[in-house]
Amino acid sequence: MSKSISDTGRIEVTYRLVCDPHEAETLARKIAYEQTVELPEHMVTDPDVLELVVGRIESVTVSDDHALASISFNPELCNSQLPQLLILIFGNASIFPGVRIVDLRLPPGLLSCFNGPGFGIDGLRHLLGVYDRPLLASAIKPRGAPLDAMAKMAGAFARGGGDIIKDDQNLVDSLTDFKKRTGACYDAVRKANEESGRNCLYFPHVSAPVQELEGYFEYIKRVGIKGVLLCPMILGLDTVRSLASQYALIMMAHPALTGSYTNSTEQGITHEVLLGTLFRMAGADISIFPNYGGRFSFSRTECNAICERLTEPLAGLNTSFPAPAGGMQYDDLPELCSVYGEDAVFLIGGSLQGHDPDLVAATRAFQDRIREYFTERLETPAQEFLPACEIPGSVRAIAQHQLIFCQDYNWEDRESIAYKPDDELSFAGVRRIELMGQHGEKTAFDLRYFEIEPGGYTSLEKHRHAHVVIAVRGIGVIIACDRCDIIRPMDIAYVAPMEIHQIRNNGSEPFGFFCIVDHDRDRPIAP
Repeated sequence: MSKSISDTGRIEVTYRLVCDPHEAETLARKIAYEQTVELPEHMVTDPDVLELVVGRIESVTVSDDHALASISFNPELCNSQLPQLLILIFGNASIFPGVRIVDLRLPPGLLSCFNGPGFGIDGLRHLLGVYDRPLLASAIKPRGAPLDAMAKMAGAFARGGGDIIKDDQNLVDSLTDFKKRTGACYDAVRKANEESGRNCLYFPHVSAPVQELEGYFEYIKRVGIKGVLLCPMILGLDTVRSLASQYALIMMAHPALTGSYTNSTEQGITHEVLLGTLFRMAGADISIFPNYGGRFSFSRTECNAICERLTEPLAGLNTSFPAPAGGMQYDDLPELCSVYGEDAVFLIGGSLQGHDPDLVAATRAFQDRIREYFTERLETPAQEFLPACEIPGSVRAIAQHQLIFCQDYNWEDRESIAYKPDDELSFAGVRRIELMGQHGEKTAFDLRYFEIEPGGYTSLEKHRHAHVVIAVRGIGVIIACDRCDIIRPMDIAYVAPMEIHQIRNNGSEPFGFFCIVDHDRDRPIAP
């Protein structure tokens, strides 16, 4: 097995076991074997299997009514996949009575295989131009309201100064009706933004058979909607991860169906592991959860734990906005501001609508109340997407069957954009053009053109995925591990997974090259 992931540590899972105290050690060992080899312990004798495959019992702590078992796993066993990770840590063990995951800690090498939130807190604030206070969100409801009433509601919230207006998760349509409804709501929000100069965001709810999702997302990208509301436990965590990676949209995650996993103290997964760690790994930029004291049963401790998992350092993954929701009232705002601080999204639906028949006035009242506790800082909202891992330019989200080559190594309908954010790994004098793969083409790869100025260089980094480099202009140098290769036009170079590499231009003319990479790929890793 490759050691590139396992060298950074093991997957550590803490299980809460409700069983006879004298049987806790036996149950822990049963989980360790069931989750890895699915054989009785006495049948596993191969030293390599025992060392590299079987879960390792790190500790078992017994108390009066339960035990805590810490079991670690070789991260290579999940094959860098979210579905396999879930199978590894809780597949068959979830069927055992009295077994609950209460903590999950993942090694940096494994986390580097996941993109996580594409925008995160910083990227979303950049798009909104709103800093130093919580964001105010609301929901379009109820289902069955006339289309013009829904659009009017969205526009009024935007004119009142709201930050995010989303569909209610019950709003589900055929693609034809989806286009009519979301188009009307988006137009209403866009017109309000033009009047105010701000950038309230509209997130439609997408729920459809898997084979139909593509049509919904292509429409959303084409019209310019910046984000969506998804239910990860309905669509599937890895489906959400794939959609986040493929479409570069803000992902607002709804907790529908999560209660069957989180609400029992004796079974399932804790709130913070599911709604925090796992939703964040799946790409949720915003994770909605029921606020304590509302119409659901979450405690303040549980809500704080979710917030901690969404915002704590996680091997380079962007942080996610916690979004408390459910039964929050105008008079609750002082306490909410104190408990959650500035990096939160307050999702307030019915009570905001009921505060004043004039939704513009109601939104303004809630927003003014929040500003009493924070010194708001506004900047000009970003005009383009800014996923926090890359800086795309003004690209069209429509696939082109032919790209026309222009002078100075440019292409029609494709713009040169920044290589990557200035605050990431060091580089100099590099431009990038996303040619194929990021504009709606159905490819398993992305085709990019990079150009390095004389004296410039790319960042020194490594990836879990491979690169293919095809030189087309000038002369460059590829530094990879222990070799240094000169590459000229029409030369082809291969950079293997996890090879530390850098491309430099030591000449006096620009060096340009095509780069082919996996469409679904990991983030750059510092050496």
